[in-house]
Amino acid sequence: MRSEMNRRGLMKLTGGSLLAAAASTAAGRAVADEPSAVGPIVVDGCSPAAPTAEYLELLRKGGVDCWNVSMLPSLLQMSQLLEFAARNAAHVEIAKTAADIRRIKREGRISLTIGWQEADLFVMKGESDWWSKPPKTTMRLFYDLGLRVCGLIYNLTNAFAGGCLDPHVGLTKAGRTIVSQMQSLGILVDVGGHTGEQSSLDIIAMAERPVVCTHSNIAALNANPRNTSDRVIEGIAKTGGLFGVSAIDPFMSWGRDDVGKRKEPRRRADIKRYVDELDYLKRLVGVDHIGVGGDFTTGATSSINPEESFAFPSEMTYLQDPIQYAQGFEDISKLPAVRAEMERRGWRMNDIDKVMGENWMRVYEASFGA
Repeated sequence: MRSEMNRRGLMKLTGGSLLAAAASTAAGRAVADEPSAVGPIVVDGCSPAAPTAEYLELLRKGGVDCWNVSMLPSLLQMSQLLEFAARNAAHVEIAKTAADIRRIKREGRISLTIGWQEADLFVMKGESDWWSKPPKTTMRLFYDLGLRVCGLIYNLTNAFAGGCLDPHVGLTKAGRTIVSQMQSLGILVDVGGHTGEQSSLDIIAMAERPVVCTHSNIAALNANPRNTSDRVIEGIAKTGGLFGVSAIDPFMSWGRDDVGKRKEPRRRADIKRYVDELDYLKRLVGVDHIGVGGDFTTGATSSINPEESFAFPSEMTYLQDPIQYAQGFEDISKLPAVRAEMERRGWRMNDIDKVMGENWMRVYEASFGA
């Protein structure tokens, strides 16, 4: 990341590193209810942190077994992630199936899944052919390298879909094609959050496997353009998917009503506010459709200045230098505090295990294979 936020600032890393759906729901729930031979799997469903030895230690402290390494992709970032996994093979492995994730845990290592927050590489000039029918892209190449989760768009509208800043823009013809190809191949489609309302609903309507929102927050609790509506969340659940809750502070504490009135939120989010999101989702769609998507940028120097960023306007965030998280959940090592607050509120242990990772595992099995 660069210290000055631009469209790729949130994902550019320092230090040389990256660096049939509804029908399957009941069966998938049964899988999530079954005890794993290695115990429940804990998953961070989306964080663009720099893959480093230091971050692996934070994952261990948080009890995390599987980390979805999320990025605004480039060929260099993909190469650096593969290099990191190779150098640290005693500690990590890129997982390509749900069975890989459980095996890697049995071996005492952490699994990495690869996620993209936009699909622009699939229309890269010279690396795709959209004149042919069907269009030719590099999707299979990246799938074989480990790509398993992919959103179409990062805030700003592209060839595939409307971003969250253009909520009324629907899925394009090219977008429908790329979604169909991803679902056929076994790449989990990411909607909501960075993706606009109408495009998300269009993807949900055509989904043949579960879709997810890997990292967002609830618009009904905080009117922020980066947040996701109940309508989209309910649609995700109907596909058998889940909603991953982000820990980024302004998405829980800042919105349109704050613009021009203050420079900081009236009240920062904390662990209790984070679990309020989980409680709301439990009431709205049930425990089977909730996950953690921390969106942690640990190890990457980053800031967001809405006065200088078109993609992150003032109604979305206050000045963050560095990125701000819910107090008490500032990095993934603090995940046990979320579990403790859920226990304090009376959540059943089995349901907590689902939210902590087994729901992700159910969706992974349905999307890219057991």
